[in-house]
Amino acid sequence: MSPSPDATATKQSARLSTVIDQLVQQQWCVLTDFFSPELCRQLYDELQAHAAQSQLRPARVGKDEQLTRRTDIRGDDILWLDGSSAAQAQFLDVMEQLKQQINRELYMGLDELEAHYALYPPGMGYQKHLDSFQNNNLRRITIVAYLNEAWVEADGGQLNIYDGDTVMASILPKVGTLVCFVSERWPHEVAVTHRWRSSIAGWFRCRPT
Repeated sequence: MSPSPDATATKQSARLSTVIDQLVQQQWCVLTDFFSPELCRQLYDELQAHAAQSQLRPARVGKDEQLTRRTDIRGDDILWLDGSSAAQAQFLDVMEQLKQQINRELYMGLDELEAHYALYPPGMGYQKHLDSFQNNNLRRITIVAYLNEAWVEADGGQLNIYDGDTVMASILPKVGTLVCFVSERWPHEVAVTHRWRSSIAGWFRCRPT
C-alpha cells in the first residue's frame, strides 16, 4: 500500500527541516534515503541511457577559455539537467522546495540551480577543490545526490569533505543520499572509484549584483 499524499508531504517537510537544521549547526549536511528508490532508479536508468548513446561530455577544469580536460584532476563525464524528462522534473521540484526553504529560513537569496549528471569510470576521481570560484562566489550551496545501489566501502568513490588538511567527513555515494554544504566553506574531493559511480551534482546560485 502506497503512503498517502499527506504522509509523503509530511515526510518530505521533515527531511527539508533536517537539512536546514544541519546547515545552521555545521554548514553541511548528509541525509540518507532523502530521495525515493523509485526516483533514484529512474534517474539512474536515464543517465545510463544517455551514456549508452554517447550523450555525456568529458568534464573539464579551469575557467572560461582556459577550460581543459585533465583526467589527473577530474575524471567524470557529465550531462546538464534541463528538466526535459519526468524524472528530472521531479528531482528539480524537490530541489526547488529545498531552495525555497533555505531562502525562507536562512535568507540566502538563492536564485537558481545548475545541476548535471556525473558518471565516473573505475580508476577516476576528482582532486580536492572548492566549488566557489575566486572573485566569483555566486555558487552558495552545493548539492550532491547519489544513485548507486549496493555501494560498499571497498568500492571507493567517497566524497571527502575537508576542514583544512583534515578529512572531516567521508561519505559513501549510496543511492538516495543527499549531501549539501556551503560552497565557499568546504574543500572536498571525490576519492578514486573502483566501480562506475553515478550521481547528480549541482549548485544553488545567487544573482550577480
